[in-house]
Amino acid sequence: MQTLNFIKEKTWDIVSDRRIDTLHPHIRSKTKEFIIKAEKELGIKLRVTSALRTWEEQTRLYNKGRSSPGRIVTNAKAGESYHNYGLAFDVVEIKNGKAIWDNPNWQKIGELGKSLGFEWGGDWVGLVDKPHFQMRFGKHHAELAQLYKSGQRQGRFVNLS
Repeated sequence: MQTLNFIKEKTWDIVSDRRIDTLHPHIRSKTKEFIIKAEKELGIKLRVTSALRTWEEQTRLYNKGRSSPGRIVTNAKAGESYHNYGLAFDVVEIKNGKAIWDNPNWQKIGELGKSLGFEWGGDWVGLVDKPHFQMRFGKHHAELAQLYKSGQRQGRFVNLS
């Protein structure tokens, strides 16, 4: 399947489409391509479970397992996650209407994402995050935070050029 502009195409899942629409315009098309290729080439229906997160949402997630109940799910404080800039998303396979978190297909899913230019959280050491994919555009989260705070953005998205 040749690479096309997937921005106007819909995935199999309206929930994913809505979440993809919250992502930075620079990764929306590639994210849709990822979801569509997973279904067509791997036979795996992926749902985007998390996309753009506010800094407040990030703080709540960071506090889990620390100052609020639950297990630790992230090491990223507000402004340190690429989700905060719409440059990251999480996925899960949906099979027979159920989310498959303990998934034997993570390696295939990760390889597909990487083939499209995404960094995969499954390759991380420390807190491995198999559902996570992101694009950095050569920018460290500290640089993105500075751009965001200094107003170098269009709406909620930082200028990447």
